[in-house]
Amino acid sequence: MNRLVALLNRLRYEMRWDWLTPSQLAASEQLLDFFRVNDVANLFGAHGVGKTFLAWVWHKEWKRLGFGRIAYFPFTSLITPNEHCRFAIIDNLLSHRDVIRNAIRQCRLCGYERVLLITVHAAADQLPKIRLDLTEADKEQVIERLRRLGYPPFTEQPRDLWECVVPSL
Repeated sequence: MNRLVALLNRLRYEMRWDWLTPSQLAASEQLLDFFRVNDVANLFGAHGVGKTFLAWVWHKEWKRLGFGRIAYFPFTSLITPNEHCRFAIIDNLLSHRDVIRNAIRQCRLCGYERVLLITVHAAADQLPKIRLDLTEADKEQVIERLRRLGYPPFTEQPRDLWECVVPSL
């Protein structure tokens, strides 16, 4: 098993709410506020800022959020009904209006009442949007976490979080 797969598996198994970076925590609070009055929201940001990790933490820590169990789908093509979940997170979406509306429609057909859409660019539709940006403090926290797990980063000056775990992209 290569280093990246081993690290990702370990992160998914061990991660907790307190592993979120300051920017991820701020985005989570904004999303929670939006979901108190809306049933769909868009989390967006550049590649490697931690959007997917935030989604993984939400999926794992669903009890903390008060929405019931959460289904996580890394791609739209994998959306399927889950009788135990009423909240769906859809990752890796294009931001085009038709793609966004199709993903929401698929979620509704599968019985999901709340939907978090994760994109690189802001969704081209009228729905609440939260931008996740990466700060130096975020990078430092992630680098320190990786070191504690026994996975020193590939570079001390990463442009994004992927550069900490993948030698070249």
